[in-house]
Amino acid sequence: MIISGPFIVLDKRPYRESALLLRGVNPDYGRISFILHGAQSGKTPQADLFRELEIEFEDKETPQELYTAKKADLLTDFSPLADQPRHFLMAGKIGAFLLNNMPPGEPQPYTYDSLRSVLGNLALADETSWNLVQCSVVIKTAFLYENGMLPEGSSAAQNEFMENLVAAGIDNSPLPECPDKYYDTLNNWLNELIRFHQLKR
Repeated sequence: MIISGPFIVLDKRPYRESALLLRGVNPDYGRISFILHGAQSGKTPQADLFRELEIEFEDKETPQELYTAKKADLLTDFSPLADQPRHFLMAGKIGAFLLNNMPPGEPQPYTYDSLRSVLGNLALADETSWNLVQCSVVIKTAFLYENGMLPEGSSAAQNEFMENLVAAGIDNSPLPECPDKYYDTLNNWLNELIRFHQLKR
């Protein structure tokens, strides 16, 4: 069955003579990779890092991680984040974290939407956008929450804050208000959780 869906490119590498191997994430398939033939010849210049593509591919009955892309069209270009080295570095760290830990073949809609929001804020980079720590907190929280690794808070207020944080990542809406230092504390706590679950960073 031929289907199409959104795909965010988090890694690209030359493959054979003129193809590219694109690795990234899809909301319905989690971590997924595509071979895009002819991409090195300039036929599909939109296939680049930190871009969201509409990928058309054949979905076979047996789940797999590597598919052949039949068509790739640009949906969203987050690559302006590369104009700021610290933002590019953060996007690279986020991409590596997801590629190392996201399960293939499993729906990850919360993490996908949060990644879109984070990359959008990194590309925007003005006084209204999330800072680097907030971006880190949003994607880690969404991933841990979606994969059942985020523990219950010690109070109803903490649970409500985390739920609002996840919702903000999904909707790209304003983050819950709190002192900036709290996001630093939360980021350190999330890093401890990542170590506890033996995830790769």
